[in-house]
Amino acid sequence: MFEDLYLPPGIDPGQIVARLGLISDTHFSRRLRELPTAVFEVLRGVDLVLHAGDVGELSVFDQLGRIAPVIAVHGNDDSPESQRELPVQQLIAVAGQRILLHHGHSPDPDEERARRQDDVWAPKLARLAAAGRRVGASVVVSGHTHVPMTCLQDDVLLVNPGAIASPSSATRQIVQTVAVLYILKDIQPRVAHVDLAAPNRIFIPDIDWEAGFRAAHGRCSVSILDPDLAADWPRFEALARALAFEPWIQAVQRVAHRVWAGELAVITRADLIRELEREPTLPAEARRQLLARLNSLR
Repeated sequence: MFEDLYLPPGIDPGQIVARLGLISDTHFSRRLRELPTAVFEVLRGVDLVLHAGDVGELSVFDQLGRIAPVIAVHGNDDSPESQRELPVQQLIAVAGQRILLHHGHSPDPDEERARRQDDVWAPKLARLAAAGRRVGASVVVSGHTHVPMTCLQDDVLLVNPGAIASPSSATRQIVQTVAVLYILKDIQPRVAHVDLAAPNRIFIPDIDWEAGFRAAHGRCSVSILDPDLAADWPRFEALARALAFEPWIQAVQRVAHRVWAGELAVITRADLIRELEREPTLPAEARRQLLARLNSLR
């Protein structure tokens, strides 16, 4: 039975008031063309699905809605459609428990960039807990980091289900997880994470808080760039964003999907050159500059 498989030890099934399925960072369908089958197996029987943002296309809800009703927020790297139609946060009440659903990013781009420079976990956790306390929530469900976690911070239970898709088109999400949040009678809610690669058992996120955020992130996602390309990727990416971001990202994602599908080992300079040469929406001058910079990488 569903509750026997994922119910945390020491909890009587009779204590369960509600089961909530948690998912985040699907980035559908730019970085994820199809939800893994295990998502439906793991979340089967939940009362509600909460999506913590970076949804991608709203059509992903057509699939998740086969499991249970869905409540969602948008993230910082979401489609224009999802940013338009979904709120930045939702306050949900279930059996007397307030749950704040929020992607976890700052809506201010400069502040978000500054936060990304900070490798310490403490301020990140404190911000999430403070957001929960402001609305009287006992639980905050967020995404954004692509790192599955459960943490009690200032009497607020912080939960990140982890991610399904990669954090960028230059990376691979090597740990794909979802979570089940158990709302229980008269005691604090419990969380069970599940690795989609091993859906028959509970996954325990193992985070070394002192080692910093990047160490935890590096255990969940890895670069798919050839080392020769990776060394100069930040400069090349900055130029692409300045010239023609959308055509460039379309070209990158075509080859990235081949890596994610196992057809290629990494993205090489030659792969990217071929994609940029054939991208029909890329302006001629942008193509010239991007190919010149790409060919000059050493």
